[in-house]
Amino acid sequence: MRFLLSLQLDLRLFVFLHVELMVFRVAFLLLYASQLGSATGADILGALWLGARISLKTAAFLTGLPFLLGTVPYALSGRWPTRRLHFVLGGAAVSLMTLLFIIRIPYYEIFHQGFNIMLFNGWKDDRAAIFATAVQQYQFWPRLATALLLAALLTWLFCRVLRLPLFRPRRHVRALTCGALAVLPVFSIFCRFGGAFSADAGVPWESAARTRSNLLNEAILDDGQALYRAYSTHKRATEKALRPVSTEELENAIAILGGDPQAEDLGAAFTRQKTAPPLARRPHHVVLILGENYALWPLLPEYRALGLAQTGAWLEEHGAHTYRFLPNGNGTMTSLNGFLTGLPDVGLYVNYLMGKHGSADPFGIGRMMQHLGYKTVFWYGGLRSWQDIGRFTLREGFDEFHCADELPEQGESSSWGVPDGVLFDGIHAQMQEDTEDTFYFILTTSNHPPFAYDVDREGFPREDVAGKLPPSIPGDKATLDQLGHIWYADQVMGKFIRETQQDDPSTLFVVTGDHAERFNFSADVSLWALSGIPCYFYGDGVPTDLFSAQTAGSHLQIAPTLAELILPAGSAYTSLLPPLTASTQAFNHRLVIDEDGIGEERTSGDAALTRTIHAARTIASWVILHDQ
Repeated sequence: MRFLLSLQLDLRLFVFLHVELMVFRVAFLLLYASQLGSATGADILGALWLGARISLKTAAFLTGLPFLLGTVPYALSGRWPTRRLHFVLGGAAVSLMTLLFIIRIPYYEIFHQGFNIMLFNGWKDDRAAIFATAVQQYQFWPRLATALLLAALLTWLFCRVLRLPLFRPRRHVRALTCGALAVLPVFSIFCRFGGAFSADAGVPWESAARTRSNLLNEAILDDGQALYRAYSTHKRATEKALRPVSTEELENAIAILGGDPQAEDLGAAFTRQKTAPPLARRPHHVVLILGENYALWPLLPEYRALGLAQTGAWLEEHGAHTYRFLPNGNGTMTSLNGFLTGLPDVGLYVNYLMGKHGSADPFGIGRMMQHLGYKTVFWYGGLRSWQDIGRFTLREGFDEFHCADELPEQGESSSWGVPDGVLFDGIHAQMQEDTEDTFYFILTTSNHPPFAYDVDREGFPREDVAGKLPPSIPGDKATLDQLGHIWYADQVMGKFIRETQQDDPSTLFVVTGDHAERFNFSADVSLWALSGIPCYFYGDGVPTDLFSAQTAGSHLQIAPTLAELILPAGSAYTSLLPPLTASTQAFNHRLVIDEDGIGEERTSGDAALTRTIHAARTIASWVILHDQ
């Protein structure tokens, strides 16, 4: 009898949690209904059905603890406080899912996904800056108050449900208990596989995205399943990246990428002969600007009239460019790691792992520019403690590191650093004093939440931009503020380029973005708009037709392209991947660009490109494992 009574408490918790998750799922869809685009009623119902099935997993998991700690002991001892445990543990589960739902809303606005692998970056990121951004940009305190009030309300409602009278059978108690014990494992299996009795027929998170709408696919996963996705993908990436690589496997990977498997080390294995003619004049300064969230979409035809990337449009006309270009990672540090190590992203924050034994990675851009005869200087618009960036850049081939704490305070600042204008002014002053050939790597910060700069004071044409917004961009103040920061970052970068070139006409500039995928469109957009970034080479003697219409590449191919432009004829350099001048395909952590355009790696049918990607990641895993 006691087992049946307590089992009813478990069943009530399970049903309550499942209903709660479904209500949150519907609320999420209503909140972002404008992003449903061409999704039909059948698509929405299908997503809700899949969501209902996969949430069986989450509800069953959260019910498992009260069952094990409450129901099972109570079946053995009538003095066990099973009802009290169900109140406490069930209430905690209800509150937890409420809190996660409130957190999911700003998280989705930033990453266009529910909880994902980027959670693990947050543990190592600047927590003070994250908190300041949450307060200033994402209404941390009102959201927290809402979460607490809603959690209190739902917990109270759950407790009322739990206090309802229990069914007390008077006959056939033993038969009912045996029946419950027989059904329980079958029901557990049914929940475990998401409304099925096998993995193939169920709804695992890996194959839950079954619609054409990103919003619907994200709605299918409840927050518990999204957390599991984040944990699972991070665990898999770590295990895959740090796995032992056999000599045979390494040599095969080298051969696939066109290297020499018999070379004495990887640097020698990937020694490339320069093929392009050098610039007529060796640049005194080489400047690479990695713009925070400097995305491609403002330069696409449907958005160009907004005038948010006038410097980009000017570089397009006067320099060489490719828009078939991908960042190395989906965040600033994962992309920056690609530049500093020359290795593709394999899901690890190598800034905490590599370069601690006194030797820089042979493929990194710092080591490359030293090989070209330049002093290497890194400038960051934030603080040196962020992601250990100060020490890591110096370990990976940079002679100097400078950041915001060396710049004068001039009015506004952000939790992530100084305004880009202040950063560029400080760098420009240093460049005017240079006597030796110098390479400047510049990482900006302004186009980043909390978007708190007074861009109107800087001249942002807010009303003009608001009047030109296409349907895919909402017209609220927060969105216009973000557009203003995109405009501001582009404007001050252009001012810096023109002033620097006036001082030294030989200067060679490279401009690209660290990532895209941070702008909150109101509807689904193309992968080019969501994920693409531009890449420009501009300077004295750089031909506008340096890249063909078929050129495609990623961050890792900027360093070898610089080598091709600067080194004398007949010279050699080291690079894992070819320069942009010899590349028509690209890949990063999840996307590929080939002759068919941009797409997900997992759906690519290009077997040769897949082998190339696997080989590059195999070599990256080997280097990381042997450089810790």
